[in-house]
Amino acid sequence: MTTDGIGASVKRKEDRRFLLGKGKYTDDITLPHQTHAVFVRSPHAHAKIKKIDLAKAKQSHGVLAVLTGDDVAADQLGGIPCGWLVKNKDGSNMVEPPHPALAQGKVRHVGDPVVMIVAHTKAEAKAAAALVDRREGGARA
Repeated sequence: MTTDGIGASVKRKEDRRFLLGKGKYTDDITLPHQTHAVFVRSPHAHAKIKKIDLAKAKQSHGVLAVLTGDDVAADQLGGIPCGWLVKNKDGSNMVEPPHPALAQGKVRHVGDPVVMIVAHTKAEAKAAAALVDRREGGARA
């Protein structure tokens, strides 16, 4: 085993706290007036979104907002950017495909976020998410 370069053991300074159970995650943070978001995700690998009924979820206790891909687009919130700018071989910026925050019109993979529920507590958001009625049609060639 080498001491530097490819194949070298890399000492990671952040591991100790996680191995000792002292790591801090965003789910461990509690702030005053904090709200919680839960996503309703697609169980389909590729499908058209035919209908999303949000009525029951919107009426659920503690819910502050229920958002779909159409809401995100209407508010022009934009997508989720790539982690870093990738360059082409000629030095120009790579054309980055869109990465919408919530699926709009169709889902492209299992777990694609379709609806976001924001509520006072995580339990309230989860309960409202369970009330979302969605119809997705399978892939068509």
